[in-house]
Amino acid sequence: MQITLGQLIREARLRASDMTQRELAKLVGTSMENITSIENGRNKQPSPEIVTGLSKYLDIEIADLYSAMAGTLNTYPWERVGDLDLKDPELELMFRQVDRLLEGEAKDRVKSFIRFTLDEERRRRRHEQEEKQK
Repeated sequence: MQITLGQLIREARLRASDMTQRELAKLVGTSMENITSIENGRNKQPSPEIVTGLSKYLDIEIADLYSAMAGTLNTYPWERVGDLDLKDPELELMFRQVDRLLEGEAKDRVKSFIRFTLDEERRRRRHEQEEKQK
């Protein structure tokens, strides 16, 4: 499934506590119309400054934004589990149990909690890296 830049921005914005287009535009330093045109696919190549702002305020790697612009992004960044240590037998068992035992809303809530926890850990790591670079 190819994820467009517009889809990526919209989903990330809504994940960020239902941030409005106006709020995002203000943070990034552009107009709400520009954010709307990016999300609707009319602006498929925003300026590097806008891409940098989107990356910062939506907590998305710049590489993922450019992959979406190039049409090569196939999964949302927050759905990847690559930075998990799945060698932990307890964690692996929990994931299997969630998929096998839970259905519907309960399963969605558990997965949302896991995504939230992963997002927080990624933010913490990114913050630590930024502090080291200063």
